[in-house]
Amino acid sequence: MQRKILLGALVVALVTLAIGVATIAVVQRSVRDQAQDELFRQAEATATFIEEELGDLDLSPGSGALKRLPKLREKVARVLRTARIVGGHDIVEAAIQFPTGRTTALVAEPRLLTRIPAGVDERSALRLDVDGVPMLVTVRRIALVSDAELIVAIGRSEPLLPVRFVTRSLLLALGVGAALVIGFGVWFSTVTGRRLRGLETASRRIASGDLSARAPIDGDDEITEVSEAFNEMAAQLEEARRRERDFLMSVGHDLRTPLTAIRGYAEALDTGDVSDEDLERVAAVLHTQTDRLSRLVEDLMLLARLEAREFTFRPERVDLAAHVKEIAETYGARIDAARIRLDLQLADVGVTMVDPDRVGQILANLLDNAMRYTPEGGTVAVVLAETAAGVALTVTDSGPGIDPEDLPRVFDRLYVAQRYRPVRPEGSGLGLAIVKELADAMGGSIAVESAPGRGTSVSVTIPIA
Repeated sequence: MQRKILLGALVVALVTLAIGVATIAVVQRSVRDQAQDELFRQAEATATFIEEELGDLDLSPGSGALKRLPKLREKVARVLRTARIVGGHDIVEAAIQFPTGRTTALVAEPRLLTRIPAGVDERSALRLDVDGVPMLVTVRRIALVSDAELIVAIGRSEPLLPVRFVTRSLLLALGVGAALVIGFGVWFSTVTGRRLRGLETASRRIASGDLSARAPIDGDDEITEVSEAFNEMAAQLEEARRRERDFLMSVGHDLRTPLTAIRGYAEALDTGDVSDEDLERVAAVLHTQTDRLSRLVEDLMLLARLEAREFTFRPERVDLAAHVKEIAETYGARIDAARIRLDLQLADVGVTMVDPDRVGQILANLLDNAMRYTPEGGTVAVVLAETAAGVALTVTDSGPGIDPEDLPRVFDRLYVAQRYRPVRPEGSGLGLAIVKELADAMGGSIAVESAPGRGTSVSVTIPIA
């Protein structure tokens, strides 16, 4: 990127210089053309003036004018001086060209006439160097009475000095501008490259496993926004890694507890340390711990499939109220054994297109979670109602509730199970995480309301096709 910025700055500088040089050439030509046109206009006016003053001059052999040539030169000199002053010329010279082709200068030391080629056109503007001064020179011919011609040469300084001054100023400005563009390109590419290298270094550290790496925040532009977004991503990755580590430690602990119990009783059975009277109790413990272990493994596998979206929906027409009632009634024996009350408030929402298995998974996990935290004599309520967004399935318990600061993390895997010691130990602690994944996959939403000592209410809204 740094090379591209430098190359772009160099291209811009070169294009600017090229346009500037072309502009200077156009300006120079325009100024010279204007100077030439002005010279022609003034030459016409000067020739007209001289013709009016000297047009009646008779140089025929019998006129005697040639004998008065010195006086004639004085008169011509006065006229030419007046024409030079009036026309603003630098040099005005004249010569007489006789019909024989002989030419006689009417000025003492001609500077233009000696440099003008013979037969030059009147509409030509010559560029001559006169005593080191560049001049624009043109010629006018005035017919005299004696068929002779008065050749008038008019010269004025070519306006090169102003053009050169403008040219030098413009070139200097263009050069400074090009240098500034290149300098800015070098500075910008250096600063941008340094900031991007910081972002690159942080990303490589993240890729190598150092999730504490952060990109430098410097400035207030798009790169800063990218760095801030990168740091947010890194923070989320670090938090996810920490939560994953905590999750694995929690899962390891939950797996170790039933495995330890199973192994202990298995060794006792193997060594014959269990009496016949204790066999029934040991079998019940082994059965309970095996169910707990199986439930944890199944929930882990289900959650992994949900997070990877490796599952399908099979919607069908279902009487949702009857379906929810049927699932809730299967918990009758467990609810009676736990000495709690089940309250069903199921509105008739009609026949809807849903996946009954996924709805069953959601309700089962909500009921399991509610039963774990509801003490003896408490109540678990299941409410089904229609809303503007679809159908809301709400399960409320009368348990200890959840602290407000813990509500944002209730859907974290095993968070609630580890944070709040349940009244009843059965369960994997993954129920709410599974419910949230199912609700998200179905395009629905989930919400939790709770307060310490006032129970918890979990509501899942399922959109109806």
